[in-house]
Amino acid sequence: MVKQQTKDKRIKTIEQLKELAKRDSDLDCYILLNGGLRSSKCIRYYPDDNSFYVLNLIDDSEQELTETQILDKAYTNIGEAMEKGCLIKD
Repeated sequence: MVKQQTKDKRIKTIEQLKELAKRDSDLDCYILLNGGLRSSKCIRYYPDDNSFYVLNLIDDSEQELTETQILDKAYTNIGEAMEKGCLIKD
């Protein structure tokens, strides 16, 4: 039996996040939380001003963040999730 390779869906860098989120549609992704729970998000990247729009589906809250803010855990857990390999493309 041949084992199929699964494509790694983890988003690990800000450059990778920018590339995936600047396409014509939002990036659907989620953060794997402790206990196997998921925090689903839609992210859009705007290269003109290097900013991000984040829709947090868990509570329908919206954020407009700079690159510095999206990596800062005072604003969101997205940067920490990338560092830990827990931000997953849906």
